Amino acid sequence: MAGTKRFRARFWGVRGSYPTPGPDTLRHGGNTSCIEVQAGKHILILDAGSGLIRLGTTLLQRTKGSSLHLSLLITHAHGDHLMGIPFFAPLFQSNTTIDCFGPSLEGRSIEQLVTPLMSPPYFPVDIRDLPSQRTFHTVTDKQYIIWERGNPSKPKIVCDQELTKNAEVCVSIKFTQSHPLNGAIFYRIEHAGRRLVYATDVEWSEQYDPDFLSFVEGADLLIHDAQYTDEDYQKAKHGFGHSTVKMTTEVARAARVHELILFHHEPTYDDAKLDAMEAEAQIQFAHTRSACEGMEIDLLAPRIERGL
Repeated sequence: MAGTKRFRARFWGVRGSYPTPGPDTLRHGGNTSCIEVQAGKHILILDAGSGLIRLGTTLLQRTKGSSLHLSLLITHAHGDHLMGIPFFAPLFQSNTTIDCFGPSLEGRSIEQLVTPLMSPPYFPVDIRDLPSQRTFHTVTDKQYIIWERGNPSKPKIVCDQELTKNAEVCVSIKFTQSHPLNGAIFYRIEHAGRRLVYATDVEWSEQYDPDFLSFVEGADLLIHDAQYTDEDYQKAKHGFGHSTVKMTTEVARAARVHELILFHHEPTYDDAKLDAMEAEAQIQFAHTRSACEGMEIDLLAPRIERGL
């Protein structure tokens, strides 16, 4: 309902690399990266992996034919973070408005990165012919996306942090080179005095970036890549651009976040292995959970209700 005070994150896809449906991934889920964030009247979508498909169907059911304003925040252009776009049902609706934000990679704007995924010869329907209203915004490091109070459908990109102070919702952008070959974006969403940080596809092999720790400092919720066990990382995964449980919990402690969510699960790990990784992480950082499809976190709920 418009005007409702809310700041919630719901997980629609939690895997990395490729989808893994089947009996061994039922509890955590097999879809790739996609998180819906409801911040006041605004709907922000973090990444467009295969989890985006079910989210799209749900959004249309939820709105029951009324207009839909969405903001899609893309971290980078790897397939597991974009594969849901051609099957995102709101794209086919004339009363849908989508602002898509993302980085420039290999000299290509975010529009140039996304459009080929949904145009011939790779897909039989051309995104440029769809009835929805789409605007692409290429964003860079240390910019901010803001939504002013009382204006739910018109985001602005600003470079001066002073201009963010009166925003209803503010998204801060930080670029990392730690994910090969072209890097990725971290997003920090601030609303109603709370902060959510989305930091997937990152590897802290040697040391943590002090600027990243400042970016994350004191976050109410940190959703962080934790794809590998330490053993797998040491054996064969070094340099792949993903973190281990140990790397992730050390960041959470150093940045003094309130809650940590392990994310971007390795597709070859079953539910039992992810449970074991969660238990290991909780020894290092007590307020840790492993991301599961359907998990919903209310950032405005008292922390005691969230077990913090």
